[in-house]
Amino acid sequence: MKTKIFLAPFFTTIAAVLLLSTGCKKKNDFGQPVILITGTESYPIVKFSVENTPATYLVSATSTIKAPTDIKVNFALDTGAVTAFNKAHNTTYFGVPASAVEVTNVETVIKAGSSVSSSVSVKMLSTAPLVDGRSYLIPITITSFSGGSSDISVLESSRTIFLRVARVISFPALSMNNSNAGTTGTPGTRGRFNATAILDATNPVQLANFTLEIKNLIYAYRTGDGNTNPQPIQTLISWSSYTEDKSIGLRYAELGNPSNSLQLIGSLGSAFAYNFNANQWYTISLSYDGSKMSMYVDGVKAAEVSGSMVLPLSRLNLGQNWGGYDTKQYVNGRIAECRVWSRALTASEIKLNLCGADPNADGLVAYWKFNEGSGTKFKNSSSAGAKYDLDWTKVYWDNAGSGTLVAVDKSAYVTWTNDILNKCSQ
Repeated sequence: MKTKIFLAPFFTTIAAVLLLSTGCKKKNDFGQPVILITGTESYPIVKFSVENTPATYLVSATSTIKAPTDIKVNFALDTGAVTAFNKAHNTTYFGVPASAVEVTNVETVIKAGSSVSSSVSVKMLSTAPLVDGRSYLIPITITSFSGGSSDISVLESSRTIFLRVARVISFPALSMNNSNAGTTGTPGTRGRFNATAILDATNPVQLANFTLEIKNLIYAYRTGDGNTNPQPIQTLISWSSYTEDKSIGLRYAELGNPSNSLQLIGSLGSAFAYNFNANQWYTISLSYDGSKMSMYVDGVKAAEVSGSMVLPLSRLNLGQNWGGYDTKQYVNGRIAECRVWSRALTASEIKLNLCGADPNADGLVAYWKFNEGSGTKFKNSSSAGAKYDLDWTKVYWDNAGSGTLVAVDKSAYVTWTNDILNKCSQ
């Protein structure tokens, strides 16, 4: 699915406005006489941050001329506008349930001699009716106006403003360096959270097109070389076949690259993304369309590799699961929001899912939020349900580094975090 944004008519109108204001010597300096919703000059969607409710956003109208007389402008919550927007732009937004929103002061006035109206108050009463993983819009539309001059009109491309509800979400997350667990190996290295979960050894899902995602935060990027313990390398994750003859993985620092670079490794080759910050969450998305894989960082394309493969997904490897390397290449940070899709997501779809995905979304094969906050079992939230639940008392690791998996209970190394770092705003 490809997002299409049709802005040409709007820019044509703006060009006309500029032409009139610079070449026609009107009585004012504002140009063509139109009314629009303030803030929609370049795009009709604006961010409405909601951390606590109730939260309020003020909407106003702007005239491109100083009003010769009072102009009354009427607004309304336009529930049908979201459907129309999705159809026009091939997007998947949801309208906020009416019970969650209150709109007041719907009749506003642009006073004579002014160009901006009084404000409509849009209040988000509660986020409880909102489904996690869905992106919501509150559409406010100019329904009518009266007064002003006879040649004034509403700029249609800016008749409606869509307030995108950006919830500030706090969440528990899974620790990868297990600071509360016992250390092993050289003093200062961490306990072995690292392990392999077997998803389905006999009947793997065959992924010809797919998107693989993980949200992670690194506390610090390590220095040193391949002989140090721990090494600069931090092995984050891999998705693979049962024998690992086909795999896609992610690790920080390798091949002489900076320690804050992230390497895509596996069956399609190698690529890097650079300049990651410590103590900052990033969503890494690997979207494969059957011929090329695009690596996105928070929805922004960072690298690409080409090739052909089908991934028979049987294993999820979290951390480095080879004996001897588990303490050398441990991840000094946290993870959340791990997903497997059976289709290649577009950049716009990825951006809508940075804080979470709709568990019933099309093509969502497996979805581990890693936000339980306690215990040693990680629930799969996709429609596949318990089939892909992870139980850290029943996992595996390659103790000898020989390719042979050994069953192990690693529940003692599961630790959780829930502090100010664990926030997401979308």
